[in-house]
Amino acid sequence: MDRYEAQQQIGSLLVIDLGEKGTYLGELLSVLTEPKKPWRGRIQIKSVVTLPEFIFQNETIAIHEIPYSEDDVDTFASQYLTTRSPHIHVESYIDSILTDLKKRYIRLKNNGAPSAVEIEALEVYIKTMTSQKRKKNRLVKSEQQDEEQTPSFVEYTFHVKGDDYFLQDSKGEQLPLTVSHFHYTWNQQGQLVTGRYEGDGIFIRENGSRFIPNEGDLILIDKEQFNPYSIFQTELEPAALQGFEHNLALHHVSHKDLIHCYNALIDQLFHSESTTTFRGVNFLTYQTDDQFVLVQHHFKRELCSQQQPLKDTVYDRFEFTTDKGKRTIALYTNAYQ
Repeated sequence: MDRYEAQQQIGSLLVIDLGEKGTYLGELLSVLTEPKKPWRGRIQIKSVVTLPEFIFQNETIAIHEIPYSEDDVDTFASQYLTTRSPHIHVESYIDSILTDLKKRYIRLKNNGAPSAVEIEALEVYIKTMTSQKRKKNRLVKSEQQDEEQTPSFVEYTFHVKGDDYFLQDSKGEQLPLTVSHFHYTWNQQGQLVTGRYEGDGIFIRENGSRFIPNEGDLILIDKEQFNPYSIFQTELEPAALQGFEHNLALHHVSHKDLIHCYNALIDQLFHSESTTTFRGVNFLTYQTDDQFVLVQHHFKRELCSQQQPLKDTVYDRFEFTTDKGKRTIALYTNAYQ
C-alpha cells in the first residue's frame, strides 16, 4: 500500500503485524509523509488479532505484557500495515483476547500430547476474563433496564448492477443480497413491513405478498440482527437450535449466561456472495456463579442454487467443555432426511 492508497484508508481499520510482538487491528488516524522516506501511519489500537507468543510462559499467561492496550495510539512504519481482509473478525479488545486464547486452547487440546500445565493456565485465564466481562455486562444491563427497548435500524438503499442485487449504506459499504434468514424492513403504502429476501431482487412477507424495490429505494435492517449471537441462533435449523438449547440446559446454563461469542460465519455470509460452501468454528462462552462452559461449534453449509431441486446440506457439531472436566458432543445434520 503506497502513501496515496493510505490516504484513502484514513478512518478505516488496518492490520498491524508486528511479528513476535503480535498482530493488532487499529484505526488509521493520519498518514505521516517525508520526502524520499516510506510513509508512516498514526494508529489507534482497537483489538488483537494474534497475541504475542512471549506472553505464554508455561504456568502463567502474562496478559499485562501485551505491548498495546485498547485505544493506545502509536506510529508504525508502512511495512507493518496492511488493509483488513473481510475474514478478519472485528471484536472489542477484551473479546479479541478471549477469542485468541480460545483458539490456542483448541489447538493445544487437539495436539497429540498437549501441555497439561498450559491447558490449565489457559482455562484459568479464560475463566477470569469472562468473569470480568460478566461483571461489566451486569453493570451495563442494570443501567439500561429502565430504558425503553425499541428497534434501531441501519439504513440502506437498494441497487442492481447486472445480475447482482445489493444494499449500500451511507458510507458506500455494500451488503450483497442473498437468500438467508435475515429480515428486512421497508415502507409499503405508508407503513413499515418486514419480510425476507427471496432472490432476483424480490422480497416476500409472511403473508406471501411480494415487494420489488426500485433502484435507490430505502431498505432497513434491525441492528440486533448484526449481533453475532443472534446470527448464530438464526442460522441454526429449528431442530438443531432445539437440541443446542437442550444441551445448554443439561449444563445448567442458558442464553442469558452468554459472556462471549465469536461467530466465524458472519464475514463469510456478508462478503462471499458467490460462495456456496461455508465452514468454520464458532466459540461460545457461558458463565454462572457456579461454572464456566466453553462451546465449540463446528459448522458446514452447502447451499444449492434456486435452479437445483436438491436442498441445502447442513452439518453442526457442538462440543461442550466445562471447567469441572465434563465434556459433551452433540451432532446435527439434515443429510439423511
